Amino acid sequence: MKETIFGTIAFILFVVYDLEQAGAVSHRFHKITKFLFTIGSLMLVGATVHLLWKSNIFVTDWTGNVILALLFAAVFLVLLIYTLFFALPFEETYVAQEAHKTYDKKMYAFCRHPGVLWFAGFYFCLWLAFGTKPLLVMASWFSLLNFCYVILQDLYTFPKVFSDYVDYKKRVPFLIPNGKSMKRCMDTFKESR
Repeated sequence: MKETIFGTIAFILFVVYDLEQAGAVSHRFHKITKFLFTIGSLMLVGATVHLLWKSNIFVTDWTGNVILALLFAAVFLVLLIYTLFFALPFEETYVAQEAHKTYDKKMYAFCRHPGVLWFAGFYFCLWLAFGTKPLLVMASWFSLLNFCYVILQDLYTFPKVFSDYVDYKKRVPFLIPNGKSMKRCMDTFKESR
């Protein structure tokens, strides 16, 4: 399946991007590596759209179960996009500080890598909606790659990029939120209103 190859390459690009951010790849390549996350994201989206197109989703019987699974997929996709691109305050995170510090509010108080949950939820809901074996393979493979990617981030790249990541790891759970992290997540959402 070409889609899984493109998705795998996308995750390789994400890893190279993170390694450059952590200083493990020469900064001479910064002009190239700064675009890798965007290119990888576009490849992942393209692979997903292509597989959905090949899966003949337009001839699916649009039963209540299909619509419900697609509604859940849409919710997970919105959560994923919000978490990756809008949950971090841009000025505070990227501009106003010399040393990069973690952000431990809202989604990033919930768990350290909430995007992994939303990503897997999105792909498995697509599979539930359309039920094709290639979608199940894609959901499983991409979710496994994403899990391996955040382990690399958690153990290697983020401690090098964020000066307070060790303390952040003590305060916020890795993937599975607990009562304390869910309460902090909700409290920080309320504070921002």
